[in-house]
Amino acid sequence: MNNLLIKSIKILLILFIFYYLYENGHLNFDIFKELMINLKINIFLIFLTIITFLTGAFKWSLILRSTNIKNSFIEIFKIYYMCSFFNNFFFGNMGGDFLKVYYVSKLTTLNKTKNSLSILIDRIFGFIGLTIVGAVSLIIILLNKSQYQYILYLFLIILIILLLSFYFLKLIKKIHFFNDLIGYLKLKKILSLWCILISIITYLISHIIVYFISSIIFSFDISLNYIFFANSISALLSAVPLTPGGIGLGEIGFVFINNNVFDLYLNNLANIIIYMRILSFFSSLPAIILFINYKRKEKK
Repeated sequence: MNNLLIKSIKILLILFIFYYLYENGHLNFDIFKELMINLKINIFLIFLTIITFLTGAFKWSLILRSTNIKNSFIEIFKIYYMCSFFNNFFFGNMGGDFLKVYYVSKLTTLNKTKNSLSILIDRIFGFIGLTIVGAVSLIIILLNKSQYQYILYLFLIILIILLLSFYFLKLIKKIHFFNDLIGYLKLKKILSLWCILISIITYLISHIIVYFISSIIFSFDISLNYIFFANSISALLSAVPLTPGGIGLGEIGFVFINNNVFDLYLNNLANIIIYMRILSFFSSLPAIILFINYKRKEKK
């Protein structure tokens, strides 16, 4: 009963967010018309989206190999791709992670803790990569506007966050699972740098997709750096487990940053993020076939 109530509240939250966006001119239904008349650019954007799946799967395969799971990249990609499809529907854009734990545990029975740890580590590297892209784009924006004092404030905030993180790590070292995580990151420094670099590349491609949607599909005049920062905030909010796939949270975050930080009051800004979600959905749609095949193998 409590679970049903929580889900109902989350669905109502989505409806409220989209009602607010619609009533305030932040979205309309031109998205579907644009999808139909921009088939060539859509194919190109879907191709770029699939590349992000490939880079994400490659990063995860490196982490798995470091934990002595030696399966082929193709097998790892199948699991990653399949779980990316379910991320469109589960809460917080992370529901596919539970499926990853389930399927990767079938690849090896050596250490289930390490299997779970690989997904958490993958998320941490992704978060670091996204934060770096967002922070760099914000610094460039501030430099262009000669707002040097805000750059100083940003570095002070980063310093405070780092100090709090070190303090937090000391507190959780006593917990065995987190101690394993800290130990892993210390031992795999080169691998960590590679994974962060791959995360940065993945998010750069994702942000470029959003920029193309903004400038080519909807003809918005929004600078690349503005898109990079606003979409970084949108991606962070989409990871909050309040709505399926972060739907609504990413859109309202993107609109808020453009309106209140960059003073860009353009109509239907939320259409950009919704369009990206639709492309992501179509890009991952073939994963249903993989999922059905996995289910058939389990029954045999």
